[in-house]
Amino acid sequence: MTLNQLLAGQTAKVVDISLDQQALAFRCQSLGITPGCSVEVLRRAPAKGPLQIKVLNTLYSIRSADAAHIRVSPR
Repeated sequence: MTLNQLLAGQTAKVVDISLDQQALAFRCQSLGITPGCSVEVLRRAPAKGPLQIKVLNTLYSIRSADAAHIRVSPR
């Protein structure tokens, strides 16, 4: 399952970030979005818009297309 497939209010653990997306992996790592961390989807914009996520008490917005490259395990 990928991050963009989660619904608002769901929490998951990051399993992996696609190695094909090196820039995304580097950006996620610098924000603290790493394998093993907990991610909660707070809001989803309509029509494949961005997601608002919470990681370590910090809120981020991430494009749905980028979230599709982050594999997660629902909790």
